[in-house]
Amino acid sequence: MPTTSIAEWNPATPEEIWAILRETAQRQKENDAKAAKRWEEDTKRWKEADRQRAKDREEWERQRSKDNEEWERQRAKDNEEWEKLRVMLDKTSRRIGENDKRVGGLGRSYGKLVEHLVGPGIVRRFGEHGYHFNGIKKQRYKLRDEDGKEKAEIDLLLENDDTVIAVEVKTRPDREEAYLGRHLVRLGIMREHSRAEGWDGKRILGAIAGAIFDTPVKNATLKAGIFVIEQSGETMRMDVPEGFKPKEW
Repeated sequence: MPTTSIAEWNPATPEEIWAILRETAQRQKENDAKAAKRWEEDTKRWKEADRQRAKDREEWERQRSKDNEEWERQRAKDNEEWEKLRVMLDKTSRRIGENDKRVGGLGRSYGKLVEHLVGPGIVRRFGEHGYHFNGIKKQRYKLRDEDGKEKAEIDLLLENDDTVIAVEVKTRPDREEAYLGRHLVRLGIMREHSRAEGWDGKRILGAIAGAIFDTPVKNATLKAGIFVIEQSGETMRMDVPEGFKPKEW
């Protein structure tokens, strides 16, 4: 193994050592300056991001306040309309007398009044649950076969590009009227005539609206996959419990 003799070894001079130290210190100084500059730039970006988040939060709060105000105005308007119709409904109800013919006539008027009560807010109620319609497509729509024979009547019909909803309006749905069975049959007839009516490829759903729903009747309706729309205080609401899945025809 080769060795280096003392005569061949040339240690660094003090001047050279000082030069190395000064160079090292200079590089350290430059690195520190670069790091400080990066820190300053990062700090500016963080502050700008904080300002943007604060601005976004302010805009979100302003929009939420605006939406809440609009919702309150609409609710007040709905309540006012409901109160007017409720007064008319009460007056009509008190006039039902002993005469069978009068009772039948008033009963039909009563049912029409309930339709007008449900109609104004039903599009909004469905919209709250993801079913968006521009308005009520038809009222008391008669479904006829090729010979013109009436097969079914739909109290309120909603339709958009992919969904059709038939709403049956009852004063007080109950099992004695077999209202649910008749509505299920009606929905089946709608599917049979879907091509002729221009509903081919669309979902057909059902809903029943009533001023008074007994709990067993309500539960039976939901179990059948039919939407329930009922009176709640001074307005109408749609009851869509967790796990509810509407039946499609």
